[in-house]
Amino acid sequence: TLEQELVDNKIKTVVLGGLLTNCCVESTMRTAFEKGFNVVTLKDCTAATSQEGFAGATEGTWGMFSTPMSKDEFLASIS
Repeated sequence: TLEQELVDNKIKTVVLGGLLTNCCVESTMRTAFEKGFNVVTLKDCTAATSQEGFAGATEGTWGMFSTPMSKDEFLASIS
């Protein structure tokens, strides 16, 4: 499984982007968080079917399960 691959390779942080912000991305974020991984979610690397759905996720629940940031902020943090 992906989880086992991450554990076997001593990966502690996952970085997420993709579709749909308020569905698949958020679901993956919550699962990774619940399994003990540090989660970074890239706000400008996701999209939803509506601005309301995007805002509800990024401004509402993301901060509880991940560290939301832009891709530029993330790249600066690992430089």
